Amino acid sequence: MITTINNKHNKLNVPNSTDKGNAIRNLPNLRFPEFREEWEEHELSEYLDFKNGLNPKPNQFGKGIKFISVMDILNNAVITYDCIRASVSVSEEDMSAFSVQKGDILFQRSSETLEDVGRANVYVDDIPAVFGGFVIRGKQKTNYNPLFFKYLLSSPLARKRIIRMGAGAQHFNIGQEGLSKVKLPFACIDEQNKIAKILYLLDKRISLQNKIIEDLKKLKSAIIEKLYSEIQGKEYSYRQLFEIINERNNRLEFSNVLSASQERGMVSREDLNLDIKFERSNINTYKIVRNGDYVIHLRSFQGGFAFSNIVGVCSPAYTIMRPKDLLEYGYLSYYFTSRQFIKSLVIVTYGIRDGRSINVDEWLDMKIVIPTKERQRHIVRTIKVFENRIENEEMYASCLLKQKQHLLRQMFI
Repeated sequence: MITTINNKHNKLNVPNSTDKGNAIRNLPNLRFPEFREEWEEHELSEYLDFKNGLNPKPNQFGKGIKFISVMDILNNAVITYDCIRASVSVSEEDMSAFSVQKGDILFQRSSETLEDVGRANVYVDDIPAVFGGFVIRGKQKTNYNPLFFKYLLSSPLARKRIIRMGAGAQHFNIGQEGLSKVKLPFACIDEQNKIAKILYLLDKRISLQNKIIEDLKKLKSAIIEKLYSEIQGKEYSYRQLFEIINERNNRLEFSNVLSASQERGMVSREDLNLDIKFERSNINTYKIVRNGDYVIHLRSFQGGFAFSNIVGVCSPAYTIMRPKDLLEYGYLSYYFTSRQFIKSLVIVTYGIRDGRSINVDEWLDMKIVIPTKERQRHIVRTIKVFENRIENEEMYASCLLKQKQHLLRQMFI
């Protein structure tokens, strides 16, 4: 039994799990109906010649030909000449030995996590470039669709087999020999072309969606700067607006540990997906943060103050401020992360580099103009409109990424 999925660009067939023999055949779960033959397994060395990259001297950087680094592999959907960040002066000999041509595959040699070792991207430009020492180039030696190859290397099976070749202690590495022995199932060139087309169209839509979100965030920031620079009202010191709170978790009332995030304010550490070490037996010394509080944290000198719309506990090193009746709920949450406010903190910030800290007592004596509560509510509502739009666009971007991951699982073996 075959189920057909109609797509704007193509039709895809889904072999039913009841198809006899499908489990032992080299077939993807989802494919175009005109293709029936099994995929063939090949070592990557049959398609690519591998070579480690160039290690220029510091004085060679800044001009010359474009120089592909690990960040170019990781930060772009595909690598074009214009998107490469660095340039380097090289000899004709090095240019010949380390050139990257259209269709070549670039691999990340080293990573701090095993899951990221051997990440790959494809060079799709006609203008040659060169590649760096933390990169392995796979030079095309036979016919394949470069985009298909890139997506194949992102598929779950490929990542599993590449990771298996990674080794290391503090850093995980993969070499030319390890990559050359990775064995993957390949479709015929016609099927490669169709798979590459549909996934590339989806990638372009994801890139567009990310651009929409980026532009909305810039617009939101500009509106915040404008709204808070045109305030009319009465001048107050921050000491008149806030009360410093030193409420401790002595009775272990709360176990939800919060961390400060510049974009999201105070968030549960569990939601950050970060392995932040702390001594849970000391949680009784942590400060209680309540809904509506503001927090001065260790990076406030560069990220502003964090607003909390949840209840929990935070590090004793943080300063908790509770707004008085003059402030509408959340009114200063946007201003406290604006460039305008962060710039104003310079005069009450002391120390150097990561050792900098804000003198809270001096900051409390600084002045700010506060409008009527009605005007405060209007400002909050205006910014919320943009926040809701951004949240909706981010949800759609997440759906597109899930769709891509689904296709990578189903259209590849």
